[in-house]
Amino acid sequence: MRIIDVDAHLHEPLDWLERTDPDLAEKLGPAPSFMQIAGPLFGRYPSSFNSLPEHQRPKSPWDNVLPGFVQHLQITEDRQPDSHDSLEMAAYFDATARLEFCDERGIESQFLNPTFLVSTFYQAAQTRQNHLINPIKAAWNSWAASQVQGHTDRLFPVTQIDLTDIEWTVKEMTRTRALGSRAFVVPESPVSGRRAVAGQPRPMDRSITHPDFDPIWSAAEDLGMAAFAHVGFARERIHPGWANNGADTLQTFTTLQSILASHAGTQLMLAAMIYDGVLERHPKLTVVVEEVGIDWLPPLVSALNASIGRLPEVIQDGHFRPSNLIEGESYTLPLAPVEYLQRQVRVTPLPTSQPIGPVLAQIPTELLCFSSDYPHVEGTADPVAVCERQLAGQPQSVRESFFGGVGDLLGV
Repeated sequence: MRIIDVDAHLHEPLDWLERTDPDLAEKLGPAPSFMQIAGPLFGRYPSSFNSLPEHQRPKSPWDNVLPGFVQHLQITEDRQPDSHDSLEMAAYFDATARLEFCDERGIESQFLNPTFLVSTFYQAAQTRQNHLINPIKAAWNSWAASQVQGHTDRLFPVTQIDLTDIEWTVKEMTRTRALGSRAFVVPESPVSGRRAVAGQPRPMDRSITHPDFDPIWSAAEDLGMAAFAHVGFARERIHPGWANNGADTLQTFTTLQSILASHAGTQLMLAAMIYDGVLERHPKLTVVVEEVGIDWLPPLVSALNASIGRLPEVIQDGHFRPSNLIEGESYTLPLAPVEYLQRQVRVTPLPTSQPIGPVLAQIPTELLCFSSDYPHVEGTADPVAVCERQLAGQPQSVRESFFGGVGDLLGV
């Protein structure tokens, strides 16, 4: 049985950029530790919080980070190698050591996302050098390719792109595909980037389904690259008024935000790609959703079916009810929404915290696929065994689809 891991990670040593592009590293300055940027990055709060009662106002961004997540972030920092000479952490960034890890667990291939790249982006923003963001992305793409050189039959870095620069993105995808990449990261949110014109309203952000982005989806089809939507790129936010609850802390607001934000962004992204015809116009485009859980998938499947009147037969009394909201001629796509999911979308659970069986019972089973999240805190040293236990009793066809079926879509 094939086992394909669609979401593993590289842990970039602190000196990764210095080794890859010394001039770029010099412009940015010394690399910060992860915890130096984690508070401002994950604890951002709206300016309206300054209107909260004084005792509740955040004194620092860390006041808007849940205690358990602080511990999570600290463990993540502890797993960042100081340099490429950190042999005890070699499996975090070295291809030979990583393949030993995979072989011990029967994993045939892994797709590799970045981990500490966000620290470098933060450096650029803090030093007002946002023009260096794309060079940083290109440097990471080159570094990751160099780490897996000679092993691109099994290890596939996920290309970092920029949807605000379509021409650059297509060129970068073409370059990295030649180096062995088979996937690229996409946001689960509308895209900003258009410049304001004096005397005119600020241009609206664009949905990633806008025809402007079709050259990227076409390039993905031509190159055989999948679009990976990974946790951390959604920008959905709950109403800041939920923080004004008369409490002494922001804990309820922060908890509500963590529960809803990533799930909402992913559901909106997939539904938009269906209803706006992206998946119809680009039938060979594969979308993989990673590290946002799977509990939201049954409600999405149910809502998509309901939107065109595919409802369970709960009552049969002959009366009209406005449930199939886009019935008749208003829905013109040749496939039903869920059929596009089945054809082109796969979602992976976090193996240590996502019960698989209850979700499988409510969705087309081919929608789920395997990932380890190794070596992240949310992952596990033996993700295959964890998932095998959860799939006990499932038909062999379901197990094979979960562990390796995505390979047919991804071309591996």
